[in-house]
Amino acid sequence: MIRHTISDQSLLGWWSRLGITAIVIAIFFSFDIDRPRIADSQTSQTEITGKVINGTTEGDIPINTEVLLLAIDLINNQIIEEASTLADENGIFQFKNVVPKPGANLRVVANAGTYTPSVDMQFVDNWQDVVLTIYEETVSLEQIKIKSYVLMIPTINARERQAGVLSVINLSNIGDRVWIPDLKNPNLTGLELLRFNLPLGYTNLSVESDLPPGNIMDIATGFAMTNPVPPGDATILISYIVPYEGDGFDFILKLPYGATEIRMLLADEAGSISSDNLHSTEQVTVADSLFNAIQGSNFVADEKITISFRRMPQPTPLQEISEFLNSRSYIYILAGMVGLTLITILAYAIFKSQRQTRTDQDKLKMARRMEIIREIAALDENYENHHTDESEYKKRRNKLKQKVAAIEEASSQRRPIITDESPKKPEK
Repeated sequence: MIRHTISDQSLLGWWSRLGITAIVIAIFFSFDIDRPRIADSQTSQTEITGKVINGTTEGDIPINTEVLLLAIDLINNQIIEEASTLADENGIFQFKNVVPKPGANLRVVANAGTYTPSVDMQFVDNWQDVVLTIYEETVSLEQIKIKSYVLMIPTINARERQAGVLSVINLSNIGDRVWIPDLKNPNLTGLELLRFNLPLGYTNLSVESDLPPGNIMDIATGFAMTNPVPPGDATILISYIVPYEGDGFDFILKLPYGATEIRMLLADEAGSISSDNLHSTEQVTVADSLFNAIQGSNFVADEKITISFRRMPQPTPLQEISEFLNSRSYIYILAGMVGLTLITILAYAIFKSQRQTRTDQDKLKMARRMEIIREIAALDENYENHHTDESEYKKRRNKLKQKVAAIEEASSQRRPIITDESPKKPEK
């Protein structure tokens, strides 16, 4: 088994439920996977005899292939090397005086390079006929096919708008060579790895498989695996959390290796599921829960399928308020409201000050205008009483009228009054 996981303590309850569901769905949706029969007892066995064979057509057995006998200590979680031997030119090997240890399982391994086939002896009845099959290597993924792809959403956190997703993938290497990526190639890309895409925004990814050991690599659209894929069938179990906005989300499932059968399941109370490429089937019961299901078959390599999950659970108004308060977003909103209030008060104060200034200026202009008008009236009276000659009268009167016009123009344009002399008292 391999595991790649990102833990989240707040969701441990989710994944404990998923662990139980994983066992159920792996059994429920198995597609003709041959499983070894466990031997009743291995205490009577004292000798292991077997053969290393090459499962690739016209493949050879490497000279002096090393075969190891290991003890898997289940109590202390340790692997202990018990013995080693070399297979002869015909691939025959033998371990004598084998003494099984309490609390430990024996494993025979062919140390044949990157891919090391093994046999766990607790699954073997006849210890005199152990077969270890090695294969020639290939970097081509053309022989990798998906027999079944099952995706289900057994748990949903409505408050956080998060869905717990579990996928079980049964794949098959239909060739006679073991697929192993060329990790020494500096130009290696995700396209040359065993890859699977996931919905946007996924988190808490966990991947387990019964493939030989390898690594999980994050890629832009999901993850890729470097595990060797020998000929035959294998199962991959994937779990993760995907967020959704509004009432659901869409998942564009990419099938670089095609798929013989695809099933999508969503808990009955968790919403609806649909796809143009898949058709509805009867509801399915898994672990006492009812699921809506859609499925399809015979998808070609590089085909894409859009699956829509809708009407998914929403947080209650009380949960939304609680989430809002816990997020502390209200602090920023209140700060913004206070800032806006201060800006409004400041703007009003400036406006009021400017308005008062304009009022004072208007009063000053009005007083100056009335003063000039009185000056003109006095000038007219002096002229009528023959106290001022006509040329001087006209000259002074025109000048005073120009000042009145200037004041009126300044008032209309909100400009201050500009005078070139102080008012003169009229001559008597």
